[in-house]
Amino acid sequence: MPDPSPSPDRSQQADSSEAARAESSSPRWATARALLVAVFLSLLVGAWTKQAELVTLTSQISESTPPIASILALFLLMGLAAGLTRLAHRFESEGAPSALSRWCRRLTLTPGETLVVFVFVAITSAMPGVGLFRQVMPCLMVTQYFGTPQDHLAEMATHIPPQWAPNDPEDARVFWEGGGKGLSALGIERVPVIGPLVGGVARFFMGPTLVPWKLWLVPALLWSGYLSAYFISAFCLIALFRRHWEDDERLTFPVSSFAVEMLRPEGSLLSGKSFYRDPLVWIGFSLAIIYNVFNILKVFNPGVPALGISYPLGNIFTESPWNTMQGFSVFYKPEILGLGYLVPSDVLFSIWFCTVAGWLIRPFAKMGGYSPSGFPFVTQQAMGAFVLLGLYFTYQARGSLAQSARHAIFGDADVDDTREPLSDRVGFFAAILGMVVVIGMPAMFGVKLWHSAMYFGIMFLVLIVYARNRSEMGFPVVWGYPLYQQRPLMINFLGSQAFVRGNNMGSFTLLTMFSWLQRSVNQAITMVGQEAHVAAARLGGSRRTLAKVVIAALVFGLVTALLVNLSAYYEYGGLVLSSPGGTEGGQMTQEVLGQFRAISQWIDAPERPNPEKIGYTLAGSVIALLMIIGRRLWVRFPLHPGGYALAYCHQGPYMWFPAFVLWGVKTITLHIGGVGLYRRIAPAFLAFTLGHFFSVGVWSLAGLLAGEWVRRYIVWFL
Repeated sequence: MPDPSPSPDRSQQADSSEAARAESSSPRWATARALLVAVFLSLLVGAWTKQAELVTLTSQISESTPPIASILALFLLMGLAAGLTRLAHRFESEGAPSALSRWCRRLTLTPGETLVVFVFVAITSAMPGVGLFRQVMPCLMVTQYFGTPQDHLAEMATHIPPQWAPNDPEDARVFWEGGGKGLSALGIERVPVIGPLVGGVARFFMGPTLVPWKLWLVPALLWSGYLSAYFISAFCLIALFRRHWEDDERLTFPVSSFAVEMLRPEGSLLSGKSFYRDPLVWIGFSLAIIYNVFNILKVFNPGVPALGISYPLGNIFTESPWNTMQGFSVFYKPEILGLGYLVPSDVLFSIWFCTVAGWLIRPFAKMGGYSPSGFPFVTQQAMGAFVLLGLYFTYQARGSLAQSARHAIFGDADVDDTREPLSDRVGFFAAILGMVVVIGMPAMFGVKLWHSAMYFGIMFLVLIVYARNRSEMGFPVVWGYPLYQQRPLMINFLGSQAFVRGNNMGSFTLLTMFSWLQRSVNQAITMVGQEAHVAAARLGGSRRTLAKVVIAALVFGLVTALLVNLSAYYEYGGLVLSSPGGTEGGQMTQEVLGQFRAISQWIDAPERPNPEKIGYTLAGSVIALLMIIGRRLWVRFPLHPGGYALAYCHQGPYMWFPAFVLWGVKTITLHIGGVGLYRRIAPAFLAFTLGHFFSVGVWSLAGLLAGEWVRRYIVWFL
């Protein structure tokens, strides 16, 4: 039985004329009230994220796919809509004045307006926390504070332009240790529940008053503009691939099904039944809640039987050479077990097979006398595969990209761009201009142009692969690319002296201030925008309306996230943020600091090109290429190059077990009941993810009042 996952539902593949008519006749979705609700919820989520991720570190709500806050917003709005509709029916049945029922219906947000709020919050809620600005802020300020006589950080700090960040040591001390100024209490903090919540919101809005704007006004404007240029250019670039990916390759954008299934009033596109009246939905939802409830109960009573987050399977291997398997674990990952049901079977097989093979080869290599540190260099293999796939996907789409370029430049009358989220002219020139800004701005301040072009060129290739993989597979991971491997790729091939030589450290110091791109949710945020206009089309709305909402959310979210983080640093001091009881600034600060200390080490001990890592990087490219050729020659070729690249993105075996379980479930389901059974139970798996996000979100909210308890069960997402 063929795997139904790669093939979208017929109702999702309406021809262009029908889609154009639907979009032209659809009501306005981005209404003033929808945008006001979106902004209001985004600010509340900003306050929540500041407390939960920056101050207390009781959760990581901004990392999930989609972000938990947007899911809770969706639940809230759908619940209010259902309640107001029932109230209107009740007024009508009881003969109450008609004005009451009319007001209830007018207050109810339509599915289109709800989608606008969901998308806006999904973008803005991902920015303030651990996945983006928690990386950006240390990149700007670590060299000015953490330097020691044994390293060159203080010297590196002198190369930072004042337009980028304050570089005076005293200013840096206040930034990291706190300004000594507090916010005045409101006097209601001791009121149970309400007091702390109201006080927290008030502190959130008063926080920016603590920031020394004489130092930060220019940097804040510069980075807000630069990051807006990056995200808008990334959105426009990936939007140019829509024709090829959605119309030619028929990719399904599975993650977009999440919102569509919940909002489509006619019923599920997968099962044909009403999503909320489907008993399988509530079974899936309940199972996820039960999983989290038992893990939460274990916090209070260690004797409660609970699965936890993972099981260290590798601990059973204690003797050499099998002890090389230590670290091999089972990670349960409910969010993958839910949304991952829509992932094609060949991708699921490739993920678990390649991961297990990568671990099993270790003891056998040691038996043969080959066990270098880092073997089998999985992240280097993944990086090679990503570069190859980025070039290949661009080559595949060359026809539609050239078509968009001709239409944008020459106004080709034969090209119809009415179904595009952006007109070809806007999309093409915004992407080009944005990339010029992204590469050119660092060069204006001292980064060598070829350093900047190489670094950001790799970043955009990684973005294309991430976007293509998520469009085809829908594998619900934020970190679906090799973390912190883009810069090492440059060093491995060219050596450190090509970038840092003697006293010439300024260029690479400034370039490293963009290391947040190596480990941030920028790719996931870009894909939220793409999946938004796909969801709009499937709900009968306008792609361009959602594209405008996405761009507005990007700019609003960046400005808000910058204010949230600056105020947190000056209110509490950066050393204690995301580090309860600690004084080192948390994991993100230490990771960024490691990037700069590597430059300091290269000044004293230059690193030569690494033939071994080059070899594994090239091997990753060759393996991905062979998989591409295998799939072109044999339709049933079992290995997927994107699945191989995704499996090796991380040293930890986070994805293999959920992929293995889903691959087994789908194989059995298709064998027993065919496509019909597969589609019938699909909503239950989506609801399993919903239940996980809902229960974790509620647990995170509880952390605002009882941080010590909640911190004993922190759910993190891949």
